[in-house]
Amino acid sequence: MKTPKVSVILPNYNHAPYLCERLESILTQTYKDFELLILDDGSTDDSYQIIARYERRARVRVLVNSTNSGSAFSQWNLGISLACGEYVWIAESDDSADPHFLETVIPLLDENPSIGLAYCQSRLINKEGVEVGNSLDWTTDLDPFRWKADFMNNGRDEIRKYLVFKNTIPNASAVITRRSVLKDVMPMDTSFKLCGDWMHWGKVLLQTDLAYIAEPLNHWRLESSNSRILPPGIMEWNEGQRVIHYLTTSLGYSESEKTEMLLAFAVRCINWNSAALTGAC
Repeated sequence: MKTPKVSVILPNYNHAPYLCERLESILTQTYKDFELLILDDGSTDDSYQIIARYERRARVRVLVNSTNSGSAFSQWNLGISLACGEYVWIAESDDSADPHFLETVIPLLDENPSIGLAYCQSRLINKEGVEVGNSLDWTTDLDPFRWKADFMNNGRDEIRKYLVFKNTIPNASAVITRRSVLKDVMPMDTSFKLCGDWMHWGKVLLQTDLAYIAEPLNHWRLESSNSRILPPGIMEWNEGQRVIHYLTTSLGYSESEKTEMLLAFAVRCINWNSAALTGAC
């Protein structure tokens, strides 16, 4: 059997209400050279009944955990270890995608060997699938114009100017990565509950360059996360300061520069927490 170009990894835990939409958004991609790995992490809802309808299809593999692993990132580790494709797409189970997502993003990687990570802008959708905006507001404080147009950048420069301040790649479903790069940064740290993807993108971009597409081909569903166990701001600080320390150390920041970065991040976390308590976010 021919090796697929793309390995699509769908980690799922109790997202039965969104699974059909997510699976169809993958299987109806106009770009067809992919395999689909469905990883269910011990769901207690009707997820498996839905997954069972798809597991006999060509190009589909299904693995079901009898108990929950306790970390979404352990499923990322498993999926990437099983992937056969040149490229990897972590397609979160509660999100969706435009049919042309793969067709648009894959050529950037094919035509630019130095690029190991390519991602696109995201439409924000609610639980009902209704569009409620895009994720541009998340990066406006760093640069109000940059993410409105396509760009490419050196990975370390991207970290230094943007990613070290916050997770500027906020939704994994918008990202395609080169598997050869992932081999050098795996496994992911499963002690993370919220910021593991931020750390992951940082490790990837220390090794490779990135490309961005301003067209919103990813549909990011809000208010359906299984990850949050602490109020806004608290978990961000607990985990985010670890990410910032790792990135600033990797880039050779001085101790005073590291402290300045962490203080700025602490203020941001306090603001998130205050906004949540007052109902402003």
